[in-house]
Amino acid sequence: MLEKQFKPEMLYNRVVHFYIDKKGYTKEKANEIAQLVVQKEAQRRICKNEKCKHFSHDHIRNVEICLVEKCECNKFAK
Repeated sequence: MLEKQFKPEMLYNRVVHFYIDKKGYTKEKANEIAQLVVQKEAQRRICKNEKCKHFSHDHIRNVEICLVEKCECNKFAK
């Protein structure tokens, strides 16, 4: 099973609109929060294997093999 590709711009927009519309934050504060959320999510989805550093959507979960050509990673490391 392949993981959906991470789309930071979509997450960023959703977070900004949530904090502006639902929480009543200023546009600047909502942008700050969205930047932090996107950075954290991106880091969470990057393979921690020093030889790899590819996103989790570049791995096959059930076999945990990296799909990037010429990558020595044979297991996604969290």
